[in-house]
Amino acid sequence: MSDIRYFGVGCLIPRISAENVDEWLKKTKKHLEAIPSVHQLSFTGITDINYSWRGGEIGQLGDEKLNIPEAGTLSFKVHIPTRLRTKLGAPLGSDDVEDFYVFTFFSHVHPVTYVSFLDSTGEVRAPAAAVIIVREFLNAELQKTEPKVDLIRIGPTPFHADFFLSPGNGVIDIMDGFSYSRKKQPGYDRIEYFYTREDERSAISADEALASLYLITKQEFSYFYHFESLRNARGRAMAELYMDAARLAERFKKKGIKHYLYRAFALGHRLQSAQLEAISARMLVTWHKRNAKENLDRLYGSTESVGIKEHLEKVSEEDFIEDIEASEKILEIIEGRHSQEVQRFATISFSLLGVIVGAVLTAAFRGWWG
Repeated sequence: MSDIRYFGVGCLIPRISAENVDEWLKKTKKHLEAIPSVHQLSFTGITDINYSWRGGEIGQLGDEKLNIPEAGTLSFKVHIPTRLRTKLGAPLGSDDVEDFYVFTFFSHVHPVTYVSFLDSTGEVRAPAAAVIIVREFLNAELQKTEPKVDLIRIGPTPFHADFFLSPGNGVIDIMDGFSYSRKKQPGYDRIEYFYTREDERSAISADEALASLYLITKQEFSYFYHFESLRNARGRAMAELYMDAARLAERFKKKGIKHYLYRAFALGHRLQSAQLEAISARMLVTWHKRNAKENLDRLYGSTESVGIKEHLEKVSEEDFIEDIEASEKILEIIEGRHSQEVQRFATISFSLLGVIVGAVLTAAFRGWWG
């Protein structure tokens, strides 16, 4: 195997429900060991469980709370034969890779998973594809276990860059003899990390360098996925607000006395609820921006970026404000229409009441004066 190491980054975690650390370890071990091609499964330092961790993509509304470790690591090797790998798509740019090493760091910020290659003898042009291959393979195999489980996948998984590590010197120094060069290109960026080999007595192997690089980069990737999960929460809030606004707008397209009475008497409560959702969505954006600024200041206050700072800033800045404002505009129009219909209903009601009272009084006077 050459001195070059290839890897992709993502977030791949079995969806396990557990009451404590021991139960989580037992269940996770059982499910992963049920996959014949998984071997050398290892857990280290799993000591805490977060019982309110929430993942999921933007479109998954109301997703359940999940049990995720807040410390420690999970690692294993997995063999995926070429005949299966080709069915999973995502070409690596190399046909001889069948063995992968999956390493997940858990932290109080966010889990992050690295997928590297164990048997490549040639160049791998698209290392990030390894994350897709392992993701799809594990998800399919976990569906065969009893009870069935799947993977929690936080997008983007894979992270939108191909990563390489080799001896040498890059353009930008990081720390401890590591540096990197980054090439922006269509699709995935190419980020090449380099490590220096000192004299023979202190020389490190490529695998040791890769393990060290994981430790150096894991915090920044962890914050990226933390920001991504917050972005997903903003997206969910925006989507829920938009759907409620759209449902209210649909009410004004319906004709008939039943729908007119609904708009006059019941829609006001729904409208207020949607307006409160809009306020909550804006508050969420404000809180997330403050959280992002504090974390970015803390993260880059004394250390250099490992090459992905631009990605962190981009995902933390996506606030969906234009979408929220569009929903607010819909609610503003609906509020005006609703006020008009309430006023119209009141006018008609008072007019009818006047007619009825007039008729009653007329009848009464006729009776009195016969």
